[in-house]
Amino acid sequence: MMDQSVLWLLVGVSVAGSIAMAAFWGVQYVRARRAQLALTELTTRLEETVAQRTHELQERNDALQREIEERRQREEALLIADTVFEHATEAIVVTDADNNIVRVNPAFTAITGYTPGEVMGRKPSLLKSGRHDSAFYAEMWSSLATRKHWEGEIWNRYKDGEIHVEWLSIVKIDGGHGPVHYLGIFHDITQRKADEELLRFKAHHDPLTELPNRELFMDRLQSAIGQARRYHRNFALLEIDLDRFKEVNDTLGHSAGDQLLVEAARRLVSCVRETDTVSRLGGDEFAIVLTETASAEEAEQIARRAVSLLSEPYYLDAGTVRITGSVGIALYPHDGREAEQLLRNADFALYAAKEGGRNQYRLYATHERFEDAQASLL
Repeated sequence: MMDQSVLWLLVGVSVAGSIAMAAFWGVQYVRARRAQLALTELTTRLEETVAQRTHELQERNDALQREIEERRQREEALLIADTVFEHATEAIVVTDADNNIVRVNPAFTAITGYTPGEVMGRKPSLLKSGRHDSAFYAEMWSSLATRKHWEGEIWNRYKDGEIHVEWLSIVKIDGGHGPVHYLGIFHDITQRKADEELLRFKAHHDPLTELPNRELFMDRLQSAIGQARRYHRNFALLEIDLDRFKEVNDTLGHSAGDQLLVEAARRLVSCVRETDTVSRLGGDEFAIVLTETASAEEAEQIARRAVSLLSEPYYLDAGTVRITGSVGIALYPHDGREAEQLLRNADFALYAAKEGGRNQYRLYATHERFEDAQASLL
């Protein structure tokens, strides 16, 4: 039989081997586990790095796409702007910070007559008409300096020497870190202004004689009263009526009557100054406002001349006609301080002239015979 001590020794060796084996595999497991954890961590970091790089690449790609789109939009905007510049019907002028012309469009040449080669490097003042004073241009530049914009009507002289009125808009373009430019856009409104003026003229003037009509006459009369009150001046109101004008219409026709009215208007205008107003109130009735008349004698002098000229022969297409005219005079402020009163009293004086035999003038007066005339009218 095996010695008991040997048996225990063998048992001890077996146990020790098992323990050693267990320890070995335990170490191996720990190592493997650590390696697995390290690999997992490395994989996670790698995935995070890849994700971060992918995100960065995506952002860069998005930024690149935006830049490409923005560049495309800028190029498209530049193309549109250039097309507008070349084909606009308004004249466009671009100047530098020193107001030297650097570019003009074809419409500028079509409107002004100047080619790009003739204006490049020159200042827009080459178009000056001389109608605006230095204060006008000082206000323009002040507006550009403070508000970076100015617009309004301006008169300019074109290459052919003719002066036109334009509607001009100027914008100051700050270039940031780049140079300053000024952009001017204008179009010719000369014809439009002429049309508007013609419409205003027709609205306030008699279509036959082109004299101020009753509406404009009343405005001028009120203005004369206002000026006389303010500056303590006198003026005279004359009412004129053509004697027996109806007979001309009845015998020679309305065309002859119109011719006579035009000639009568011309003769009345020749009696007065440019500051005075001759108006056709209607039919064969005329009126004159003599501004700043110092005395009744001055008004009488004009009235005498008017009566004399109206009595001269009228050489019409239908034949020679002789008629006369009667004039009534009212003086401000002696014969009235309001328009209605002056008109009424001038009309009374005109009635007295006709009652006195026509072809004469009368000053408004308050003597008995004139009061009888007033009573008859009333």
